[in-house]
Amino acid sequence: MNGNLFTEQEPWGEKRGGSNRRDVRIRIVLDDQVNLNMAATVNLSDDGLLITAGVDLRPGTPVTIFPLLNELDAQLFELKGKVVRSFEDIMVAAYSEERFLMGVRLDLNDTQKDALRRYLEGSNN
Repeated sequence: MNGNLFTEQEPWGEKRGGSNRRDVRIRIVLDDQVNLNMAATVNLSDDGLLITAGVDLRPGTPVTIFPLLNELDAQLFELKGKVVRSFEDIMVAAYSEERFLMGVRLDLNDTQKDALRRYLEGSNN
């Protein structure tokens, strides 16, 4: 896997153009409307993110993501989206907190998109 959330080569994803994708590791709280789980981003863009977690959520599951950063634009405090793919990472132990990878398509308003683009441009990862 090449680390992108949506590419033409991945049969489970969709090709998305114009994404400003960055490999950025951010601890997050993942709310699936049933449980709160600790997770982390693997990469993110202005339209989606790839996260690693100890839970496996089905595609179509609505989620709310709360990034855990010291300094973050208030517009990025709460990000809503939907799981579009999920799979087990066979390269980690079965009991790992990072056992599953999930692609999440974000549902952002224009203000949130601008704030996320500014954050991505400022990240030096």
